[in-house]
Amino acid sequence: MSYLEAAFDAVIKDSKPSEKWYVVLMEDSSYYGGPEEGGWWGHDTDVLKYAVFNNEEAALQAKERVKELASELEAQARTEYGEGCLRQLEWLDARGLDADFFPEDDGPSRYWVYCGQEIPQPSVGPRHYE
Repeated sequence: MSYLEAAFDAVIKDSKPSEKWYVVLMEDSSYYGGPEEGGWWGHDTDVLKYAVFNNEEAALQAKERVKELASELEAQARTEYGEGCLRQLEWLDARGLDADFFPEDDGPSRYWVYCGQEIPQPSVGPRHYE
């Protein structure tokens, strides 16, 4: 403990160390990897937004609010994905084409919330065809 920290503690008996807590809105974007072995999918993970809090309690309270947002975003992504698939099928039907005319769809995004003392790193899933 430094002299300044000791002096501060002498003045304020119940002082607490400084903390940084992050609440992060994350997105997993799925992609179709290829038809091998019956088809496979992967996902990329991105940090969409984050906020910094001075203590764990405040961060956990914010996390609960952001979880509601993530749930709404995920429901919207599923709806939009389903509507897009329906439009594709209608387009194919109108032209008498098979569903194999289009490449496999990537799928809807998934949203989730991270709470911790570091910001997660974005990640890119494997692309076996690269």
